[in-house]
Amino acid sequence: MERVLVSEHITSGAWADRPLEGSLAVEGRAMLVALARDLSADPGVEVVTTWDARLGPFPVETVEVEVVESVAASDKAFGRLAGESDRTLVIAPEVDGLLEQRCEQVDAAGGRWIGCRRSAIAICSDKLATAAHLQQHGIAVVDTRTADQPRPDSDSVVWKPRDGAGSMEIRVRPADQPPPHPDHVVQPLLDGRPVSVAVLVSGSDITCLPVAEQFVGDDGHFAYRGGLVPCLPIQSPSSRDVARLAADACRSIEGLQGWVGVDLLLDRRQVPIVLEINPRLTTSFLGYRQLARFPLGRLTVFPEQSPGEFLPGDWHSEVIEFTSSGTPATCLQ
Repeated sequence: MERVLVSEHITSGAWADRPLEGSLAVEGRAMLVALARDLSADPGVEVVTTWDARLGPFPVETVEVEVVESVAASDKAFGRLAGESDRTLVIAPEVDGLLEQRCEQVDAAGGRWIGCRRSAIAICSDKLATAAHLQQHGIAVVDTRTADQPRPDSDSVVWKPRDGAGSMEIRVRPADQPPPHPDHVVQPLLDGRPVSVAVLVSGSDITCLPVAEQFVGDDGHFAYRGGLVPCLPIQSPSSRDVARLAADACRSIEGLQGWVGVDLLLDRRQVPIVLEINPRLTTSFLGYRQLARFPLGRLTVFPEQSPGEFLPGDWHSEVIEFTSSGTPATCLQ
């Protein structure tokens, strides 16, 4: 039996000195609970985690939980458990270098990090660096510029933090207005359908999951609300085109490993373009786990067991609609 530390940064106690509120906290909790529930049902896995005392009892009784009341206690427990565990998987936003710091802590504790290398995290955590890297490798990616560069050729533009996660501080403004912050990056406001592809990476092996639609707010802030999977017929040409682009993007970045989320936009001709790459477990896991006929949670921790290619029979025939908060998914015919 393998002992696995699954740590979600915000609910782990690492934010014990600030309010547990906002979309990152909601989505983080939902991902942790779902993954912990799936892994705890695996007879070959023993799950352990840390948990902010303010959140009450951990929802999955079969998980070994260390309840913490301070940031210092959380950091100490994380390092000790990472050293004691066979594998460590961390769910954390890419802001302020948090994911890279956790990777360093696991290495320092002598643990085994399951996820992307620090070099890959650094590229994907920086939207400007991601766009530049993909452009250099001939990957279709949204035009991304700094605030001091000429605006993209678009009446309205999208401003984002360079290292933002989710819909943090995203703003749509007319192109002739000043940036909300001098360190933000700017992209053209494109017309299209927001989609994502989860990718399991193990060395040179890349396995794409079905294409998922993203439900985002239309109020100019792009708040993420959940999604629909699959949003395209699994074996359709459009689905294969999206998966191919996502795989090519991941293949171009050395050091991606484990679960990687690729956000894209489909235009009216069903032509995809990459928006960003998330080097960690993404909220779409909440829908994918309901769609899968196999224990998907196990593959997030043991990506080397990915089949290389999923077959249509690996997935339920229903379309799964899910929310970002982890409320029960809806099966649509």
